[in-house]
Amino acid sequence: MKQCAICDRHVEAETAPILTMGAYGVPKYLCEECAADLDVATLGTDYDEIAAAIERVGNKMSNFDPDGQTYKTVSALMEHAAARAKAIKEGTYDFALDAEESAEGFEELPEELLETEEDRELDRQDEEKQKEFDKFFNWVSLGVLTAAVLLVIWRVLDTWVF
Repeated sequence: MKQCAICDRHVEAETAPILTMGAYGVPKYLCEECAADLDVATLGTDYDEIAAAIERVGNKMSNFDPDGQTYKTVSALMEHAAARAKAIKEGTYDFALDAEESAEGFEELPEELLETEEDRELDRQDEEKQKEFDKFFNWVSLGVLTAAVLLVIWRVLDTWVF
């Protein structure tokens, strides 16, 4: 059962947004309302809406008292959102920064990390070697199993028939 990491309400959506990953890779989910408040706080363009969203998230955090990791994550988001809201109120915030921040995670891979034809050929050769090894091992296993079955049959016949 999924619980919201901020307000502890039951999360209905199967593809609920994830705030962070907890211990042992357990995701910390967000309900729709908390996710919307975080979106407004971090990406909104109107100072009053951002301030209201920050206040709602803060109230939920104080009422629920989440774990330390959730608290640190949300606090960092709210500090950034407050600084951004202040810059929006002063008229000094550059909204082009939002587009840059969202594109940071999707940069192209460097050329040295891309797979080359040589890599594909080596993978193909490794796969062929593995198939040959599997075929040999399967025959050896079949021979050993056959010998074991014949030994058991001989022992049974030797004990009961001869």
